[in-house]
Amino acid sequence: MKQESGHARHAILDNKVLILLIAVLVVNALIAGLNFHFLYLRADEDPKDLDSKKVIAQDLLDYSRRLAKETGVQDRSSVREALAGFNYEIDLAEDGDELARIIFTHGRQLQETILRERDALLQEKILALVNQDENIQQETEKVQFVLSISGSEGALADPPLLEKGTLEEIFELYQESGIAQEQALQIEVEEGRSRLQAPYNPLEYIQSLNEEIDSLRLSLHELRLEAGFAEMVGEGVLIELYDSQDGYEGGDLIHDSDVRDIVNELYAAGAKGVAVGGQRLVATSPIRCVGPVIRVNDREISANPVEIKAVGDPEVLASGLDIIRFSLEYHRGFKLNIEKKEEITLPPYRN
Repeated sequence: MKQESGHARHAILDNKVLILLIAVLVVNALIAGLNFHFLYLRADEDPKDLDSKKVIAQDLLDYSRRLAKETGVQDRSSVREALAGFNYEIDLAEDGDELARIIFTHGRQLQETILRERDALLQEKILALVNQDENIQQETEKVQFVLSISGSEGALADPPLLEKGTLEEIFELYQESGIAQEQALQIEVEEGRSRLQAPYNPLEYIQSLNEEIDSLRLSLHELRLEAGFAEMVGEGVLIELYDSQDGYEGGDLIHDSDVRDIVNELYAAGAKGVAVGGQRLVATSPIRCVGPVIRVNDREISANPVEIKAVGDPEVLASGLDIIRFSLEYHRGFKLNIEKKEEITLPPYRN
């Protein structure tokens, strides 16, 4: 009868582990699916339909709350702050692109916070069991040992300082936690009290490096995007600047200074990126006349019209050109067409 009770208890523990693993996998799959949804399918969606996307993000938040409760860390301050922060960022999102970035960063950080606190909670419970061990309480000298825990071998102390009953209780905690990977904790004991020295887990170290690499990749992409070295897509304006009709004097033709004035106004109005004649502008891009032609990035561009594209708020960008548009059309006889676009694509800068 006692043996059957033991089998039943292990079956319950196995079910808890399975449920927890499924929960983690579902959250990972959901985040990956949402990333694909926002980044690759947005061209087929209504860009103004933000409410339905917020509903999806809210579902992810609700699932994270359930995961925190399942792992027993819902009351820890870092988890509460991460959940509240994610909810706050969702409410502030103004468009689908911003919401996608929030899910990329805050959604993943939220999941990592929950799992990190789950690991910390397990370690706290393990140390509490170690402190109750009779051998540790009787230890008068300062000693260190490595506590290894795995699904195949159970809990082992090297050197063997812990009693068998303590090791069994530690292994039972490990099974209940739902952690799949092996654990190795370096523990120091002094005057009958134990404390964790440092996680002795190569897998955790590799995981932290991978997370740091992913964060650096995302930061690098954002920097390349803002600097002009990556393709930029978003709403904006398309500008076409024409020479004065039937004009033959130098003042009737578009000059590099005219193009630079328009570009400066666009950036002053909050343009995230600008391209002139198909050439993406970066911090060092020259715009100059060479004889009768205009060169951008030392490449000749087509004239009459000179085509300028800018990514940013179309309304703000267009209104920011009102004064210079009046000046060019009234005083110079130029024609300046401004078309607001829901989607503008700027090419990356090329040497």
